[in-house]
Order: sequence, then C-alpha cells, then structure tokens
Amino acid sequence: MSAKEARRVYVMEQVLDGKLTIKLAAELLGLSERQVKRLKKGMKDPRATNLIPTTRG
Repeated sequence: MSAKEARRVYVMEQVLDGKLTIKLAAELLGLSERQVKRLKKGMKDPRATNLIPTTRG
C-alpha cells in the first residue's frame, strides 16, 4: 500500500469515527465532497475494495 493509499484509509477511518467532517476530509484528500461520500459508503460495505486501486495486467 502506498503512502497515498494509507493516508486515504486513515482519513476515511476518521470520517467514519466522526472525528472529521466530509468537507474537511475532501480538502485533505484533494477530492470532492461527493467522492468522499462514495468512499464512506463503500467503507461501510464489508466487501469494499474501492479505496485501493487495482492494477490490470
């Protein structure tokens, strides 16, 4: 896992714990609020794999 991916996971865990707002998480990650909401929804799904990009090959 790259540093960027680890940061994304950490920030999203803070959002899920209620320690960060979606707006602040979006600013920290350089994403839109809508993208953060989708990530949050995906993290609640136990089959979620949307945080870490997969490589094809």
